[in-house]
Order: sequence, then structure tokens, then C-alpha cells
Amino acid sequence: MKGRCAMRSPSSRLVQVLVMVLGAAQVTAVLAADPPKLASEVYTDPKGYFRIIPPADWTIQEYKSDARGKVDFNWLEAGKKAQLKAIGAANPFVDFDELIQDCKNGMERVRARMGGTFTIETITLFGDKAALIVHSLPMGLHGYQVQFLAAGNYFTLAFSGTDKGIYDKYLPVFKASIETFEALPKTADPAEARKHTLQSKIRLAQLYLQLGRKDWALTAINEGLTIDSKNEELLRLKKHAEGEQK
Repeated sequence: MKGRCAMRSPSSRLVQVLVMVLGAAQVTAVLAADPPKLASEVYTDPKGYFRIIPPADWTIQEYKSDARGKVDFNWLEAGKKAQLKAIGAANPFVDFDELIQDCKNGMERVRARMGGTFTIETITLFGDKAALIVHSLPMGLHGYQVQFLAAGNYFTLAFSGTDKGIYDKYLPVFKASIETFEALPKTADPAEARKHTLQSKIRLAQLYLQLGRKDWALTAINEGLTIDSKNEELLRLKKHAEGEQK
């Protein structure tokens, strides 16, 4: 099954993906002998955003409470971790140019806080534009991700390895898995899209707090409160962030 998305064609997504990878400690250990092949069955996102064939035998971690389509495929080998993350959500961007600028903003924020090297470029994926981000962080994490618009929605496919060895070893199977990706024609209604945005702001604020950037966290929190001024989790995070700034 080849990816045949009809692609029509936030800084936040880059930061979220990086920190989620850094913080994901709970994963079932599987020891590898040889690089895995792709699975024999297609994975279909329960939220209806995409289909993909993941690497064979990688453990699946779903996020049932997340309004977005989101799944991690994880692999542990001799204490080192490789991960494929797939996310599908309502499109928050006006066009691809806004998406690529958001990626650049996120890259600069992470570089300013954590150091490392980043490259970002526009590539052709499934016959249309996609943002390719490749990064290496000082603690050894290496990553390769693509972000793109397809079927009216917004997608991120990200691969990471906790050191260069495991990254180099499993990057080819990630690229093979990307080729099987299919964006499904799901339309988020306004209430669902609003929920996506609120959850994104909450997660973003939490991640910025983990990075020690209270100013960035408060920006995300206040943006979320303009959508729902009574959101209990955003109000709790705001109190926490403002308290730590004093």
C-alpha cells in the first residue's frame, strides 16, 4: 500500500515531539537481532486520521484520551531506544508556508534552549510539499521528521534514536514505513477542532515548563484561555507558572 495522499496544501509541534521523545520512559523492552522489516498488517488510527504499516514487532503505544490521532511505535535494543511517532490532527495552518515558518520558529526555540544542530528544508512527499526536520541534540538524541498537510488535516511522522548508532540502524525502516502512509478523509467538526487546539496548548505549556521556559508556557496558556477562559487545566498551569516566576 503506497501513500497516495491528496495533499492540499505548531514551532509548537517540533518542541512537543522532541520533549515527548525525551520524556517517554515507559515502553516495553524488545531485544533486536537484525533490523526489523515492516509489519504484515496495516495499522489504522482509531480516531480515523491515517493508516500506516509500522516496523514489525515494535510495541504500540496509543493515546486514547488525546483528541488527535496519535500513536508511538517503540523499539528497545541493549538499553537504546528507537521510536516512530505518527500524529494526525485538524489543520491549524492557513497554508504550507505558515507550517514551514512554524517549524523554523520551533527549531530556533529548541536550539536556543538545548543546543544541538538542526536542518529544515522543503521536500516533495507524495507529490506535494512537506517540511523535513533533521536534528541532533547534545545528550545524543537524533531525529528525523516530516510535517505536511494532507486530506485537509495536519500530520507529523517522526523518527528518533537515543544515539547515532540506533538512529542510523533503523532510519531506513522508518523511511520504508513512511512510504505506506495514507491520510484518511476525516473532517474535524468545529467543536472537535477546538478541543484539538486546547489540548495542544495544554501539552505545549506542560512541555515548556519542563524546558524551564515559564515565559513560553504562559504564552501558550494565555492563547488557550482566549478559547476557553474557564479551562481548569489551563488555569492550574497558569497559577503554577506565575507562582514559579515570583
